[in-house]
Amino acid sequence: MRTGVVEIVIGLAILATGCVSSSIHQTALMDLSETRDRLDRAKEENAALRADLAARDAVLQDLRRQIAEFQSTGHLQSEDADRMAKRNLELSGENANLASQNRDLSRILEARNQEFQELRDRLAEEAKAKEAEVARLKSTYDKLVGELQEEIKRGDITVTRVMDKLSVNLVEKILFDSGSAEIKPEGLKILDRVGGILKSVTDKQIRIEGYTDNVPIGSRLTETFPTNWELSASRAVNVVRYLSGPVGVPSRLLSAAGFADNRPVASNETKEGRSQNRRIEIVLLPSDMDQVLQELKSPSPSP
Repeated sequence: MRTGVVEIVIGLAILATGCVSSSIHQTALMDLSETRDRLDRAKEENAALRADLAARDAVLQDLRRQIAEFQSTGHLQSEDADRMAKRNLELSGENANLASQNRDLSRILEARNQEFQELRDRLAEEAKAKEAEVARLKSTYDKLVGELQEEIKRGDITVTRVMDKLSVNLVEKILFDSGSAEIKPEGLKILDRVGGILKSVTDKQIRIEGYTDNVPIGSRLTETFPTNWELSASRAVNVVRYLSGPVGVPSRLLSAAGFADNRPVASNETKEGRSQNRRIEIVLLPSDMDQVLQELKSPSPSP
């Protein structure tokens, strides 16, 4: 049982990556830049080919003019006529080949233009969707701040929003007794209020993160919680169970992670700092985070 909890904690800990939607957007921007480069190169190749074709056509036209002039004056010898006719045939063949290449390159250029336009349209749609997502997150932030203003004034709760990530930080004392993972009655009331707002969130992952200070577990509790890892994970899991059960937050959006005394927000050298580090954080993350992490794990394509 203990080993399983630690494995869950370690597995879930890799999910603490911050705002990842921007990674997908950045990848799309890179694709757009690469497509623009290919489009520019195709245009340059097309222009060079057209210039070569025009130059060769000018040579061909001059040769034909010379042939016509010699024929009209009667000064053209048979060997000259044969040589010019052969050269005329060669140039005509080269021009036909260049014209075929030009048509092929024009088709490539048209395909590049289409690809560029599609990428630009996709980026515009993503930007519009991201604006709507940020607006919804701001609305959730405003509701949480309004609902929890008394606790925020007392310093028991902080609510922060950065781009497409929102965090609700609840200090230990309003949810748990010291060394316990059982949520207190007043803590359940807080979660009822927070969960009532989170139920309207459908486009975010909701991760419950448990943290402790760096004080080792007391001897009387080691049978239940051998280390701070088990305590932080158990607290996070119990919050998830309550939010997904009585409160009714969709369980598919919820996950739990225990971080023990890692990632402190204050110094563990003082009583006040340790109090701040003993906390539960409810973090709203981009819904595509798993997709990004999966892409990061996937092997890069061979060059």
